[in-house]
Amino acid sequence: MLPGGRRLKDARRLDKRRIPHVLVPAAGAVIAVAGLWMAGASPASAIGGVAGVYVLGYVPGSLLVERFDEEYGLSFAVIRTVAGLLLTTVAFLMSLVFRAPWFIGPAVVVAAAVLRQPRAAFAWRGVPFAFSWDGVAAAALAAVIVSPIAITAVRMAPGPYPPVFYNIDTAYHLEKVHGLMAADAYPPPSLSNAGVRRTYHYGTQGMAALLSRTSGLLPHHAMFLVVLPLLLIGVVAASTAAAQHIAPAVPRTVSIPLLLISIPLLSNPFWDKFGRQLWAAVTTSDLTVAQVIGDYGLWGILSNEGPNVGGDFLILSSLASIAAAPRWGWRLPAFLVGTGVLIKTPVGVALAAGFALMEGWRAMVARQARPSRQALLAAAVFGVTVVAFFVVSFESNFQVELYPLFHLREMVGRGNIPGLILDMAWLCLPALIVLSAGITDPERRSAPILMLALAPLVVVNATRMDNTRAGGGGTGDDWFQMLHAVPFLVHAFVLSLASRRWRSLGPYRRAAFLLTMALTIAPLVVAAGDYSLLLIREPAEGNDFVDNRVLAGALAVIPPTGTVIVTNDLRYPAGHFTRDDRQMQIPALFGHQAFAVNYAHEAVEERRDLQRLLQQPDWTGAILEAARTHHWTHFLVRKDYPHPSSIPLEQIFENESYAVFRFP
Repeated sequence: MLPGGRRLKDARRLDKRRIPHVLVPAAGAVIAVAGLWMAGASPASAIGGVAGVYVLGYVPGSLLVERFDEEYGLSFAVIRTVAGLLLTTVAFLMSLVFRAPWFIGPAVVVAAAVLRQPRAAFAWRGVPFAFSWDGVAAAALAAVIVSPIAITAVRMAPGPYPPVFYNIDTAYHLEKVHGLMAADAYPPPSLSNAGVRRTYHYGTQGMAALLSRTSGLLPHHAMFLVVLPLLLIGVVAASTAAAQHIAPAVPRTVSIPLLLISIPLLSNPFWDKFGRQLWAAVTTSDLTVAQVIGDYGLWGILSNEGPNVGGDFLILSSLASIAAAPRWGWRLPAFLVGTGVLIKTPVGVALAAGFALMEGWRAMVARQARPSRQALLAAAVFGVTVVAFFVVSFESNFQVELYPLFHLREMVGRGNIPGLILDMAWLCLPALIVLSAGITDPERRSAPILMLALAPLVVVNATRMDNTRAGGGGTGDDWFQMLHAVPFLVHAFVLSLASRRWRSLGPYRRAAFLLTMALTIAPLVVAAGDYSLLLIREPAEGNDFVDNRVLAGALAVIPPTGTVIVTNDLRYPAGHFTRDDRQMQIPALFGHQAFAVNYAHEAVEERRDLQRLLQQPDWTGAILEAARTHHWTHFLVRKDYPHPSSIPLEQIFENESYAVFRFP
């Protein structure tokens, strides 16, 4: 429904240009198969990968919908597909937990969907959709906002291995896909550190591994050309569905882009930095994009890792499915909230806490202490997920403990309170504009969204997470990652408030509201567009860019199975080798097993002394003794970094940067 006379008139004028619903997924499938084939996948694996999204995603997604309706729309179909793929991924990982053949769980889920309601499982006959100028503009803005992730995914995809990486954690997450490809138990073995099995959020990596195992796609093809684009489309679809259900009266040109914005992040004040940049630009008359926008990371547009994109999908799809629960049922939001910790643990905790706070609000308003069916369902799914994938392999070095005002204490200690106040004021300004009209909403339908938004703030000010292992960094900032959900949810709350009062706001308040929204959206669109142009023109200037081709030549001569690699250089090449203790390229390119190349994420401090043997100027018998004890098979030498001057091993490769030696 398009509220407002002009928007309704636009829709009627363009009604004849409607496109049948089924052509959209069909065109998407053709484009995906062509993209996979051009990236180097065989035709069979390309078709298998795209078919896998349908069979392992859309079909089992019908289990998460209580009432089937062919008129839910394209956004719902995308959300259902991603949620269905998450469901089969949970089943895949559960197979590993019980040490059953990996395909048993997914097969049971798909069979259950087909047997339960065949028509709902396979039907794709929704209503056509119509273009409108409002919708076209919203789509264009959304495309620009997500374009940095799309471009980097395409850059990392072609060939028999990822030719480049953007963002330092990308290699780490791709390593987990390789690990799940070879795993027969849960958690999968660490390929960075031999013998280590780490509790982690494996949801998106599991999606890629499942599609790779079923179709024959290479892990980086499955991740960068199937899972990551699917999640990205899911993010846009979820923002569209959320806008439709919580703010139908607000123009989509405002609502959809606003729901894609993840700033200001309340653990790293935005206005403290951007305000200084803007003031400097104005006072020096240097109003260039580079001066005003500054660091691209400030705008929240750089996170292209699967768990981060998956976390954004979780936030927006949970919001949309909660708003649409009267039509879709509560099974879908309960599943998304309950399994969120498997996609991105801080986001999952934030959503679970928000769902609980929302349930508390419902009970208080209804004066009914008995928990609702949806609360019990979400709690059950959350409990099973935590027990199966975290408790059974819990790392005791991570501890969650009560710690009142943890977030505020940290902000005070860092001197960030003024910036935090400005950020919160900026987030609340549109709501204050709406509320200043004094128009009440007797149904208080916006309150549950506010509960979702407040919950992460409550959690980080009541508890903290402490990493107690040697070199673990203590409390760190990982617990603050759940604040990432707050801007999305506050924006949704603002839109809900405005939509319910839109016709009564009056022209001046409506103009002030739209101006504030424009000032929020426009700079981020400019930043995303400018960074995307940079990626196209000068790809090597992208965030944490790493060229993998020189190292890949050395790794290609080492069999990926039955070997254990050691190296003298643990630096990650991004930013001119500014990060040590995490040479994650080695396991990420082909899935090789390394002895110890990642001290930053996993507890292997006791291997430091052995690592130093490979960096000393003289060769000693201790190296061969360590090789026999720990089953080292190959020594990868970075030639411009400290290493023994004479290596009495068989050399099997050398290029301008690397040499490879084989242990006897």
